[in-house]
Amino acid sequence: MNYHRPVRTPSGEFRVPKYVVFHLKDSGDGCDEIFWEDPFNFTPRRGRNGWIDSWGIYPHDKDGVRDVDGMQIFERTACLFCYIYDGNRGIYTPELQFVHALRDKKVYRPQTSILVIASSGIIHSTSPSRAHIPNPHDPKSDRYWRRIRVSGGLRLSVFADKVLTPLWGWVRNLHAHVFHDYSDGALFGPKRCNAVDMMHLDKSGYAYVPEEDYSIAHILQSPGQVMGYHYDFGDNWWVDIKLEDIAVPEESKGAVVILDGAGGTPPDGEHTGTWPWAAQLRDADASPAGKRKAVKTLFEATNYEGVPRPVVPEEYDFDHFDLETARVRVRRALDSKASMPGASKKVVIDFEGREMETSEDELAMMVKLGILPGEMKKGTRVVRRPVAGAAEGDEGVYWEEGVAEGRRDNPGNTACAWCGSPSDLKACSRCKQRYYCGKECQKAHWSNGHRAECTK
Repeated sequence: MNYHRPVRTPSGEFRVPKYVVFHLKDSGDGCDEIFWEDPFNFTPRRGRNGWIDSWGIYPHDKDGVRDVDGMQIFERTACLFCYIYDGNRGIYTPELQFVHALRDKKVYRPQTSILVIASSGIIHSTSPSRAHIPNPHDPKSDRYWRRIRVSGGLRLSVFADKVLTPLWGWVRNLHAHVFHDYSDGALFGPKRCNAVDMMHLDKSGYAYVPEEDYSIAHILQSPGQVMGYHYDFGDNWWVDIKLEDIAVPEESKGAVVILDGAGGTPPDGEHTGTWPWAAQLRDADASPAGKRKAVKTLFEATNYEGVPRPVVPEEYDFDHFDLETARVRVRRALDSKASMPGASKKVVIDFEGREMETSEDELAMMVKLGILPGEMKKGTRVVRRPVAGAAEGDEGVYWEEGVAEGRRDNPGNTACAWCGSPSDLKACSRCKQRYYCGKECQKAHWSNGHRAECTK
């Protein structure tokens, strides 16, 4: 039985929560005091530059960086879900009750101007936007940044999967992510994501609005506005995306264009993230030993799999940005199916050293992947490949991931396979597997590779 009752706050005061309900067996230990407030009328906590991130529920340190007590949250969440609360039966923790109210408030808030733009078929293009990785130790530094031109009508899901992830050189469909509306702290993320780092969702906002239902222009509407992109809930990479200008439809067809950038490809994995990697770069600048360590970290990262290490680590240039390589990565991502966050990429070990042969093996593999056979949609399957550069004796280490083969992208959640525009998309009449915004892009793609793919 649950009802509104006084519960001891972290400060030791017994108070009746203004909105959430604590289970009778929940003492409130480890619960942040903000959850005693009313989610419809509370003062969100602000971080860097006065922005609100993660629904405004977490405290921040002196640099404005989220100061999350991960162990305290983990212990509370593990205990409550095991013995008291059950989301499958609609019995949610106070934290989730609070965040769900914030999420619902965001979803049902009128978006008249954006809906009018979308329904009229007019796509506003952000021209250009600037994405950079902040440095909390030196806010004025700008070591890693990218400038891009992209349609404001592009869905956030496509923006994350086919633009931002390859733009930074990270691994598609490997980690969880969310977009932050810094004006109110609202979060947007992929539906049914089962990436390994989703275990840290309670340290990353608890819940989010489905990104598949929203476009860039729902968050960035005026030049100067900034939204956040939080990638990998374990390592925590933060990218600030600033809208610099808006082009009228007559001046831009909404194509994705990589304009410029600085800084190399940040490591994906190896316990790095924005703040630890900034510290490693600082040590690398300070001493040869620090640089050797940073180079080692970089080339052991997942996105450097199979890449030869530099012969002389001390001469490695962390700041080198290859514009053409970035463009090629994004171009290849646009010319591919959308990732399947519900069957995300994972490393598995085949202890028996044998390939999948029976239905029992298939079931075991899919269970390891995190999705059961019955949950796989028609036209999708699970693929595996050896991890490149695995050490001797690790030949049984594989990547496994769900992929769409015969199943095509949702036309409302994809982009032109040649230019990246989300406007007026029509499928290839022959294979039905790629979308184009017009005949010009379809002809260009046909003569640049799709002819061979389409006729297979």
